[in-house]
Amino acid sequence: RKRISFDNNNNDDDEDGATILDDGLSTIDDEQNDPYRYPGSGMTSAQAAALRSDAQHYHCFTSSLLLITFMISVIVASVRYFGNPQILSGESISNGSNGGGGGLGDLWGNAAREKINAARFKSTLEYLISRDVSLPSTLSAEANSGLFGKSYTPQYQAALWMARYDPYRISIPSPTESSREDGPFKQRYALAVLYFATGGTDRWTHKMDFLSGLHECMWVNQFEVNGIANIMWFGVFCDGEPDMMDTAEDVFWGGKRTVTGISLPPNNNMFGSLPPEIRHLKYLKALHISREPTLFGTIPFQYSALKHLGLLALMDTSLSGPIPREFGRLKKLELLMLQGNQLTADTTQEDLDFLQDMTSLTSIKLDDNTQIIGTLPNKTLSNLKNLKVLSLPNCGFYGPLPSGMSMLTELAALNLEENSFTGGIDMIMGLTNLQVIYLENNMFDGTFNDTHFGELTDLIRLDVSNNQFKGAVPRQLFNLSSLVVVDMSLNNMTLELPSEEYFSSLNGPPSNLEFLSLHSNTMMGTIPAGIGRLKNLTMLDLSINEFTGDIPSEIGQLEELNILFLGNNKFDEAPMPEWIRNMTHLTELMLQGSSLSETIPEWLGELKDLTFLDLGGNNLADMIPQSLGNLTQLMVLILNENRLEGELGLGELAKLETIIIDDNDLTGNTNAMCEHHVEYFISDCGANSTLGVNPELNCTCCTLCCYDGNPDCNDREWFGNHAARKEYGYGERSYWDFGDNAGISASFDYNGVQDYLKDLGLLRK
Repeated sequence: RKRISFDNNNNDDDEDGATILDDGLSTIDDEQNDPYRYPGSGMTSAQAAALRSDAQHYHCFTSSLLLITFMISVIVASVRYFGNPQILSGESISNGSNGGGGGLGDLWGNAAREKINAARFKSTLEYLISRDVSLPSTLSAEANSGLFGKSYTPQYQAALWMARYDPYRISIPSPTESSREDGPFKQRYALAVLYFATGGTDRWTHKMDFLSGLHECMWVNQFEVNGIANIMWFGVFCDGEPDMMDTAEDVFWGGKRTVTGISLPPNNNMFGSLPPEIRHLKYLKALHISREPTLFGTIPFQYSALKHLGLLALMDTSLSGPIPREFGRLKKLELLMLQGNQLTADTTQEDLDFLQDMTSLTSIKLDDNTQIIGTLPNKTLSNLKNLKVLSLPNCGFYGPLPSGMSMLTELAALNLEENSFTGGIDMIMGLTNLQVIYLENNMFDGTFNDTHFGELTDLIRLDVSNNQFKGAVPRQLFNLSSLVVVDMSLNNMTLELPSEEYFSSLNGPPSNLEFLSLHSNTMMGTIPAGIGRLKNLTMLDLSINEFTGDIPSEIGQLEELNILFLGNNKFDEAPMPEWIRNMTHLTELMLQGSSLSETIPEWLGELKDLTFLDLGGNNLADMIPQSLGNLTQLMVLILNENRLEGELGLGELAKLETIIIDDNDLTGNTNAMCEHHVEYFISDCGANSTLGVNPELNCTCCTLCCYDGNPDCNDREWFGNHAARKEYGYGERSYWDFGDNAGISASFDYNGVQDYLKDLGLLRK
């Protein structure tokens, strides 16, 4: 044992303090009673005890110091080994493993791995910068610090993940390697940047195995989308090798697992902006992102480098700014689908002229970009000979249609609704492949004659409603066997419908017409009996015109009819037609202002599918038949401005939402009806003490109380919504809008995207 010496000149440089301290204490304990232990020192037993106490305090202090030092070392090593750029925010940089570290026992053994990771990260940054994969400013330390500490760019996070945390451990190319050798690295890196740039770490609802240890071609999952029967694949799609061998460089790419499609699920809670690094997916054929309202920023112009791109679908997001003019280089692009964004363009400034170079385009959809304005560019359209779909609704276009549209001989669908177009539409009458024409809600003012639309033998749906068209309903429409929908309502057409003789002369295939709406014109004459030949009609709306005579009984032969609107015409006074009794499929019946007399028939209660019944503004008298209580599906009941009397009753109609019964002589109370939720309830529950008028009905839940002799009360015209959406389930009504026309919002055809991916050979079986 080594003895402690109190000689100031005695130094022991061979052992550390802990060893000397321990040896000394043991020595004192063992030999404190030896008289020869400290010769000449004069140390007493008390002094030795004091020394021992001091030594113990020193021992405790030193042990604590060592423990603190050890814990600091553990924390530092843990942060270095397990840490990531988001450790302070509690986030994980990846979904996969961090590559090792099973506990404190492995901690010190990972120093070598940490050194390798640091070198990999350094090499990654050098490669990305030297090969212009990302801008240096996105990878520098300065770019990743902010007022509140670290704020890492998506590029920096992706680089760090690739170097340190990616379980796949792909080799990092040197700055001198050719593009065919660094392609796999850039491919994985570009997808990682997309993930971080759009909030994949903490935002995405569905990760699809992004940033896992799997090859990126396995970052794909199956999904069920509401309202769509088929199972959908969303994620990353790959070819075994590219099928586009344009250059020698492309040839050497063969054999790689190559990303050729990205289709992400809708409503995936993406947050951020699209990164330019997607341009490095050089064989990308399809890019689809939709219904992401927190996807901001502009469309990167760098995507013009994706020379194999066939589908670009960025829909229903908050993307803004111009459509890059550089997209004119995308010679293979077939489907350009940018609807539902906040994009800007002014055709008078040639902002869309680049489209004329994209001659492979078969579909252009720019719907609901209200800041895309101007006239349609004539030369641009005339060059797009392969165009099959042109969809520009709810933009800011104006002026007449260009003559160049007559060159679009492949056009099958034309949707220009909700703009400010003017003039006529003769230039599209020769486009014999047209199947769908939607021109509603513009300012077209051409004149129709009997020959219009006669050559469009493939036409399925025609909507020119809410314009200023004049003339007659072209009778050729009733000779087009493929036609299903015709809506020419809300125009200025004044002439009669085709005659009975014309309908009798039709010798072709039977009409497939299901939807015919001509309301809100000033059409005259009688309704021809030949209308009963349209056996497939499910919706007939001839209301708000100036038709005269009797309502033809042949309408009762339309056994498929669900919706019948004939009100507000100048028919001869007559009782409610008996033939309506046999129309048991009716769900909506509107005969408002149709000169009906006598009483409401008892048999009306047999039409048990009715949800909407409007008999207001007639001359109906006597009591409301209690058989109407059998109409348990009824949601809207309009009987105002008649001569009805007696008790109201009908408390069993629990689904009623709208009840309009004012300007009658009904009495009693509405307590039974008030037990249900009613949104609109108008009755004669008002009073006027000056005129000596007392309430006729006691109504505790009415939204408006009127009284006889007050013409200003309820002077609103209560029309059911005429505009059932033809494009998207027109036979089904989700609600009625009294006043402005309402509609069911359009749904996106996800099957269309999936079909395109299938055509490209990308969709999994």
